[in-house]
Amino acid sequence: MAEVAESSDLLPSSTRFDITLPRFRAIAVAALCKHNLSVDARWRVRLFRDEAASEEMWDSGWLPAWPSIYASSELNWEDSNFWSGVPFEEDRQDFTPLAWAFADRPQVCRLVRFEIEDTNNADGVVRIGRCFVGDAWQPQYNAAYGIQYGHDIGTEFESAGNAEMTEYADVKAPKRTVTFSLDHLSEEEGVRRALALQRKQGLHGEVLYTEHKTPGPMAFSRTFMGRQVSVDPLTHPYYATYANTINLKEIL
Repeated sequence: MAEVAESSDLLPSSTRFDITLPRFRAIAVAALCKHNLSVDARWRVRLFRDEAASEEMWDSGWLPAWPSIYASSELNWEDSNFWSGVPFEEDRQDFTPLAWAFADRPQVCRLVRFEIEDTNNADGVVRIGRCFVGDAWQPQYNAAYGIQYGHDIGTEFESAGNAEMTEYADVKAPKRTVTFSLDHLSEEEGVRRALALQRKQGLHGEVLYTEHKTPGPMAFSRTFMGRQVSVDPLTHPYYATYANTINLKEIL
């Protein structure tokens, strides 16, 4: 994601691009990751059945690039963003930029069109670290209680040779983590979904994790682009039920 794509300018014609898929694919979600879009920016994604973009399957409509991030309890009544929860322009560097949109249902298509409107961006260009499109899996039953959220903080310390052993930190960006167990999978979900996720994405492939289709303060905090840290065996604890534990770490 560090190798960003950059537009030539902020004209709408320069901030629109198409992704032509090599064959028909089921697309359920699209996302823009590690972008530099301003808090006033909007984006839109459309799915087309044909490469000529003449047969539209789904249109997200114009969406805010930055959804509501702050809960009302975090803000003061006098804050201009008290009702919207959208960050101030100077605060957006404190967050990992991510905009996502789910289609009403998976659409089998050949072309995905992204449109971005951010004509007042102070950088003068639009930058994107990753554009993600993919299918989605929502298990029939939720994850079991006991889900664990955290951060992998790789900050390293060196100590000076003085008497106080003064520590100096080599600060690393925290990466969000989540570990959860799907304890009530059907045989089809276990074999065709859980095992397929392990086989196709391995430990290097990207996975967009979210617990909410609609962006919001709680959703934004627990939605990220990550990878599998480990793959655990699919177990068959009792009749007609399978279980699998999933471990993910954010990619920055």
